[in-house]
Amino acid sequence: MIATATKNVIFKRVWAMPNKNTFDVRPIGLFVKKYLKKSNSSVDPFARNKEWATYTNDLDPATSSEFHMDAEDFIEMLHKRNVIVDLIIFDPPYSPRQISECYKKIGLRVGMKETQNSVLYKRIRDAVDKIVIPGGVVLSFGWNSAGMGKKRGYEIIEGLLVCHGGAHNDTICIAERKK
Repeated sequence: MIATATKNVIFKRVWAMPNKNTFDVRPIGLFVKKYLKKSNSSVDPFARNKEWATYTNDLDPATSSEFHMDAEDFIEMLHKRNVIVDLIIFDPPYSPRQISECYKKIGLRVGMKETQNSVLYKRIRDAVDKIVIPGGVVLSFGWNSAGMGKKRGYEIIEGLLVCHGGAHNDTICIAERKK
């Protein structure tokens, strides 16, 4: 049983080939573009080479993102500059292994502390909440549907489950609106 405060949640399940670049998976890219069309100002703290958002960041300096900072530091910088947005795209590395690979690739230290994705995600989500306007949307991607959550005052408006077949984990896409 799925219980939610939102009465008109849209939920779809589709199949698509996996891709390390999340938004190159066609149904996921379309999901993001749908919300970008409605957005006036957006942030992607893990953008890699996607320049879709107004403000883009990626830790890897070899990417085409505007900034190359730690995601939490990037969001805090925007907050200090009084940037407020109506859309956040939250697509971090999904697992400790992926976090480790990202850090090692750019020569950063990787230990247990750095790969604890639940701690990392909480810190970044707390920072993100400071710059999202009421009515703004956060798109979260990963292998769970935690998203921003009710405690921060968000309600799910759409879910997309992308099955990749075989032994691949599904990609879970959640759109939440800030109350």
